[in-house]
Amino acid sequence: MTRSAAEGCLSLEKLTLQDCQKLTDLSLKHVSKGLNKLKVLNLSFCGGISDAGMIHLSHMTHLCSLNLRSCDNISDTGIMHLAMGSLRLSGLDVSFCDKIGDQSLAYIAQGLYQLKSLSLCSCHISDDGINRMVRQMHELKTLNIGQCVRITDKGLELIADHLTQLTGIDLYGCTKITKRGLERITQLPCLKVLNLGLWQMTESERVRVAVVVVRGRRELAEDAGVPVMAEVCQVGDVELELTAVLGQG
Repeated sequence: MTRSAAEGCLSLEKLTLQDCQKLTDLSLKHVSKGLNKLKVLNLSFCGGISDAGMIHLSHMTHLCSLNLRSCDNISDTGIMHLAMGSLRLSGLDVSFCDKIGDQSLAYIAQGLYQLKSLSLCSCHISDDGINRMVRQMHELKTLNIGQCVRITDKGLELIADHLTQLTGIDLYGCTKITKRGLERITQLPCLKVLNLGLWQMTESERVRVAVVVVRGRRELAEDAGVPVMAEVCQVGDVELELTAVLGQG
């Protein structure tokens, strides 16, 4: 995007530049200066932008949602720049940025702790990174850690202990978690959406865990006088009954 193009759209609030391979860090400088009222910016699959471009974005005070999905040149340093700026993001997607690691989660906890939605799918993070992040993220509602294959039950236990406002979590392809971690996650009081694609448990174990979870959440809700709605969903090739607590979250 050129300087003249950016300066001609001063009132723009949402901009999608997905898969613009010729977009550069200089383009982001023009965006940040000419489109300072932007609230939503989608830069997914823009392989030409790097950590340096995040310095420009870090000063966009109206920006609420930033999508950096599959931006291969964004690393922990780029997240540091975002966290050290004046952003008040509510949504951040850095899925498939394979240079994003545990240090990024520490930066997020320090400077982007107001996030309500965070997608880290296939990032190079571990339980240690989860530990460095969760204590500050009190407003987080949805978390995607699908295909983060280094996450274990320990990470899920940390999430269950500290991210009590979560309404949705994506665990697709988290092959190191077991029913112990799942049982902890499903005790989250506001949880409504759970993705367990590529779950490694046997069918009998899945059913047993689901029954325990549903029963426990129903009893907890009914004891508090909250109405409960049960519904059937598909996990792999097994139908499981999951309970949604109405009026929560």
